[in-house]
Amino acid sequence: MKKIITFLGTGGPFTTTYRFDGKDYSGGVFAQALKEFCPFDEMLVCVTPKAEEKSWPVLAALNDPRIHKVPIETGRDNAEMWQTFKIITDLVNEGDTVTFDITHGLRSLPFLVFLFAAYLKAAKGVTIDHIYYGALELGDSRTGIPAPVIDLSDFVTMLDWISATDRFVQTGSSEALSDLLLESRPGSFAMRDDLHQRDVGRHLKYSGTVIDQISLALSITRPLETMVAAAKLRGALALVQPVLAERAQPFSILVGKVRAAYAPFALNDPEDVTSLKENLWIQVDMVAWYIDKSQYVQAATLAREVVISLVCCRMGESDLTNLDMRLEIEDAINNLRESRKASPRPPRNSSRFDAETASLPGSNLLVDLWNKMSYVRNDIAHCGFHQYALTADELVTKVRNLQPDLVKLAISLIGTK
Repeated sequence: MKKIITFLGTGGPFTTTYRFDGKDYSGGVFAQALKEFCPFDEMLVCVTPKAEEKSWPVLAALNDPRIHKVPIETGRDNAEMWQTFKIITDLVNEGDTVTFDITHGLRSLPFLVFLFAAYLKAAKGVTIDHIYYGALELGDSRTGIPAPVIDLSDFVTMLDWISATDRFVQTGSSEALSDLLLESRPGSFAMRDDLHQRDVGRHLKYSGTVIDQISLALSITRPLETMVAAAKLRGALALVQPVLAERAQPFSILVGKVRAAYAPFALNDPEDVTSLKENLWIQVDMVAWYIDKSQYVQAATLAREVVISLVCCRMGESDLTNLDMRLEIEDAINNLRESRKASPRPPRNSSRFDAETASLPGSNLLVDLWNKMSYVRNDIAHCGFHQYALTADELVTKVRNLQPDLVKLAISLIGTK
């Protein structure tokens, strides 16, 4: 259902001419003019006792069965404002399309309406069609200059962009942000008939796609894919920057935040031998990123693989995706760990890297970290289904404590950044 929610003040009524979309409309209150150009199924007119006495008769005289009076308090304190909030939000149903009018009423009204809009979108899936303001002070009835009607609904979408951008930066979740970018594209007919609009749509779609690639790679712990996608992001944002003012103005203010958040992960070709050290340090930093974002399963999973990769690099092996070689390194670390026990057993799988691993600088740190990491990773993998399972709080503490030692091991094996 299409609903207009309007507020009446205690001044007037004064017959005013308003200009909207090139046409003029008159009304003793703005809602009278709004009725003529804004389609609706129901108009909810919020009135305080004084507004009901002074302004409501203008609308009541229209005898329009779609127009309903909604008594509210004056708003002298927070309690009365919360009461108004509840009254209005209760009158809006799931999936309604709502237009707000903030022309009249108290000066706190615009602030409240933006909160109404944000709440209704999030809690009830409401579509905010428009937020109109009949700018009385910008017109002049004496000289025949009509008051312009300003639509402030774009500023409600600013809240969506802020929320979506912050979610992507803070958690890596891209769904809301990529959806907004896709929704900002020109219509299909515009892109069909106008080459510029086609480019605008293509750049917005590409940016959303790259953002989704980063999000997906991070969510399932794919560091190499994350690096490539983060490198693509730089180019995608450079392409889309010029068109943001045209199609996604709010994001043009926030785009720098996204660029800065993922620039540290960017590496065009992470499998290039000359980028191996940079690749590994990015992975170490990625473990820290997961911990900082409270994504402890990914942190523990990646940390173990980073240890293997660090040893691979130290051994002169550059192909970090060679599974056979990684298994040999893993055997060598396990053999070293066993050899340091009070009563070591013979190795199950000898490795060609056994001797070199035993002589590594920081081998004691390697064994200690591997022990901690293996226990944490196995505990997480078994989902707590064994008698010695740690609590969630204990696991979080142990995962957090892995990072400082991982940095120390990286420095000992491959040097500083």
